[in-house]
Amino acid sequence: MGSNLSKITDGIRRGSIKTLIVFGEDVMKHGIGADLLGKLETLIVSDILPSQTTELAHYVLPGCAHAEKRGTFTSIKGRVQKFMKAVEPRGDARPEWEFLHDLVYNITGQNGFVSIEGLFNQMAKEVSAFDGLTWASLGDMGVNVQI
Repeated sequence: MGSNLSKITDGIRRGSIKTLIVFGEDVMKHGIGADLLGKLETLIVSDILPSQTTELAHYVLPGCAHAEKRGTFTSIKGRVQKFMKAVEPRGDARPEWEFLHDLVYNITGQNGFVSIEGLFNQMAKEVSAFDGLTWASLGDMGVNVQI
């Protein structure tokens, strides 16, 4: 949320943000109140637990807990490490990137990345801090990057 929070709230107030997709956050705890969320045409929330934000959502998508998905973390010191799925998600729960993949595909018809490896590799091409990295190059211990 951080520095983008004021941009989001301003955009909702001005009407330039009409749809908000929230992953794993109760934005009402971060200063986006029910009055602002009520101005949205569409509020989509993916989370693992009910919250004030999910109560106001037009659509709630069943998200995955950390142990139910694979991905990477980048520490405050710039260490990029993989994390692996420990347990299968319950029911229809899915990782966030899968929801975004399906949304992009349904809007544009472009398939883009179809795996977490592909997503990381694409991000590494577009985000300078990860330049030259691939999912495979992270290995089991991770690597350090300049952040």
